[in-house]
Amino acid sequence: MTKEEYKSKIAILMKKWKNKSTPIDHKNNAFVSDGIIDPDVWFELDSGKKIMFLLKEAYGEDDDWSLVDWLNKEIPVHSIWKRVVEWTYAIHNTTSASVCRFDPEEIKNHYNEYLRSIAVVNLRKSSGKSTSDMDVIMEYTINDKCELKEEIEMIDPDIIICGYTIQPLINIFDLDIKQHGNVCDNWYYFTDKIKNRKRLIIDYYHPANQYPVLMNYYTIANIYQQALIEMENKNGR
Repeated sequence: MTKEEYKSKIAILMKKWKNKSTPIDHKNNAFVSDGIIDPDVWFELDSGKKIMFLLKEAYGEDDDWSLVDWLNKEIPVHSIWKRVVEWTYAIHNTTSASVCRFDPEEIKNHYNEYLRSIAVVNLRKSSGKSTSDMDVIMEYTINDKCELKEEIEMIDPDIIICGYTIQPLINIFDLDIKQHGNVCDNWYYFTDKIKNRKRLIIDYYHPANQYPVLMNYYTIANIYQQALIEMENKNGR
């Protein structure tokens, strides 16, 4: 898919999503569209570095708004987006041989660059709250399963970072990870059940978590490094 095709298709999807008739009514609530933050950057990224954050919900306005437009316009430095940028920096610069050292000055200097390199998908597109109820999030996931699946397949990420949202992702794509005793202590999984292409899924906390910055940063970096090592070991056999 080209970036022009993506821009056209995502706009059509969001409009259809807002106006569909289902038990959960988006029509009469503020609808928050999302997706690839900057297609011009996304479609030029190296293979393996397209990162999508699967989050719970967005909130804060009475009318429809676009998270993509807001992130492009405001370049926010709220804690959640600082975390997102820090984690993106860690993954882009960590290899199987070396974990990238946390460098706040370097991250600050390239903040906008890393923010524009990601995609963000919220499971709940309307009536979001500052504190998430996972039962409600799952209700929205079930209601909008087809649209969420279409959006994620359209984005086509290499890496999906689940912000305490792996169970909804499992439900959307009927994945067989974390089921029947298949538990990964390293918090990462590989799957080829999303458009028949191998992808990495990182199962972690939401970026708004209250754990220290360094703990979050090095945990994400180490999870990613272990996934790379596993891939190299399997490919080398």
